[in-house]
Amino acid sequence: MPAIYVHIPFCQQRCWYCDFITYANKASLIPQYLEALLQEIRLLGSAAPETDKEVGSIFLGGGTPSLLQPGQVRAILSAIQQRFEVRPDAEITLEANPGTISLGKLQGYREAGVNRLSLGIQSFDDIELAGIGRIHNAKIAYESIELARLAGYKALSLDLIFGLPGQTLQSWEASLDAALAAPARHLSLYSLILEEGTFLASQVAQGAVKLPEDDLTAGMYELAREKLAAAGWKHYEISNWALSAADESRHNKVYWQQNDWLGVGVGAHGLCNGWQTANIETIEGYISAIGDEPQSLEFPLSPTNASRLRVDTDDSMRTFMIFGLRLLEEGVSEAEFQLRFGQGMGKVFGREIERLLKRGLIERVDFPDGPHLRLTHAAVPIGNQAFMEFVES
Repeated sequence: MPAIYVHIPFCQQRCWYCDFITYANKASLIPQYLEALLQEIRLLGSAAPETDKEVGSIFLGGGTPSLLQPGQVRAILSAIQQRFEVRPDAEITLEANPGTISLGKLQGYREAGVNRLSLGIQSFDDIELAGIGRIHNAKIAYESIELARLAGYKALSLDLIFGLPGQTLQSWEASLDAALAAPARHLSLYSLILEEGTFLASQVAQGAVKLPEDDLTAGMYELAREKLAAAGWKHYEISNWALSAADESRHNKVYWQQNDWLGVGVGAHGLCNGWQTANIETIEGYISAIGDEPQSLEFPLSPTNASRLRVDTDDSMRTFMIFGLRLLEEGVSEAEFQLRFGQGMGKVFGREIERLLKRGLIERVDFPDGPHLRLTHAAVPIGNQAFMEFVES
């Protein structure tokens, strides 16, 4: 049962920290882009065998998908529904940015089939928002949350970033308090990563902007862990919290558990039927590729692919361990590893596992399907030390 990720590469303004495949000032290309997108969906759906047609989650990410009109979102979802078998209980998420939505828009998205909204709040502090080039302020952030409530979104997720320029432990706590007071049932809290080539990276390199010290950023993460635990939130993945198991992001768990998904649109990545795919990264190139004479391609390949690689078993096993350990409750199942790869975790990674057990970074826990390996509570903030054991040297 594949999931489907749909990339919408348009932004009103590029945030200063962003290195995603997004483009500002290209809204005039949206109609052409959507035509190409619908064509890619139709091609993949026609090529998919019956065993790969059932879809359990759809995620419209970006970029800023909330720049689209409800009718355009409806067209995308309808194209998927016509060529695939979307489950009645499928999770259908749309990412939205404050400052790009209205009550009518949000209601239109719901009518089109969107049942989960992910709001990119990032901070409730005006100075912090201005310092990363966001188009909204705190007032608009609060208004956007209220619009989501009025539009009837029960499944509401908020994104926040810590380690921002000028951010203090007190201002971070204030943002956490605001998020906890909102009618959200899912929170994604990300540490700011300074990506090469971004405007913010150049400002930091020139000394024009100073980021919080690493110890302070680590303290922000610990504060979030403590505060959310005390409020009854479930820390189910390193950067993600949910009010209950039912509120966890089903789509993102597809990635963490390395199950199959299709990536549709500019720059989208996919992992399906033993293929890793990555699409062309420019809007114009993508439109041109899909406009060529349709090719007869093996599913899940597309004429928009920039790269196609057969999954390497060794790489797949390593990725399975790294992403699985990000899941803080279930971790990695020994039975699932055996089922997927035909051999036990201990046989493949025995030395690595023993080293991590001795260092207290992972633990064995019994589940109904047998033993699982997961990070210890103390290892969560330094999870990269465990993941590095599974990176090929």
